[in-house]
Amino acid sequence: MAERQTEPSPNRRFTDEREGFASIIGRDVQIKGAIRGATNLEIWGSFEGEMEIEGLVWMRPGSHFSGELTTTDLVVEGELRGTVSANRKVDMRATCRVEADVTATRVAAAEGSHIEGRITVSEKASDVVGYSEKRTR
Repeated sequence: MAERQTEPSPNRRFTDEREGFASIIGRDVQIKGAIRGATNLEIWGSFEGEMEIEGLVWMRPGSHFSGELTTTDLVVEGELRGTVSANRKVDMRATCRVEADVTATRVAAAEGSHIEGRITVSEKASDVVGYSEKRTR
C-alpha cells in the first residue's frame, strides 16, 4: 500500500506555524526605550520607542505601541501609532486601531479594523488583502 503524503493547507494562517513566544510584555508592563532581538514577541502591555525584532511581533487586544517598529511579521489586535516596516507580512485584525505608515511585502486588513496612515506594499506582492475574521484564534 502506497504511503499517502499530505501537504499543509495553503489557506492556513502564517501564525499557525509559529512555536510559541520566547518573550512577552505583560498586561501591566509599560516599557519606554529600545528593544532589539531575534525572537517571537507577544505584547499585552505598552511599549513606546524603537523596536527591531527578527521574528513575529503579536500585539494582543488592549496592547499599545507608539514609535518605530521593524520586524519580520506583525499581527495587530491592539493600538499602534508610528511607523512599521515588516520584511514579510502585516495582519491587522478587526480589533486593531492603527495610526501609522506601514510598509510590508504583504498586508491583510480585517473587516472592522481602523486604519489611518499610508500603506506601502513592496514590489514582490500583488496587493492589500481584506478579509472577514472567521476564527477566534
